[in-house]
Amino acid sequence: MEAHLDVILKCLRNHGALGKDGISRATGLDVNQCSRLLPKLQRQGLIELTGRTVMSDSKRPEREWRAVT
Repeated sequence: MEAHLDVILKCLRNHGALGKDGISRATGLDVNQCSRLLPKLQRQGLIELTGRTVMSDSKRPEREWRAVT
């Protein structure tokens, strides 16, 4: 699981702010994995919500995340 956390963090640092579906596409991780791990990274203070939404693959709004600099 720690390796997946690193993959997500590197993805957001390299690609900028993304929703969970965008993170999933960029990393190859399952969307459910991303959904479970994003709050953990947030609690660690490594990522944060941007306050914006992006369209998910199913055309629904989802929250956008970014790495904390």
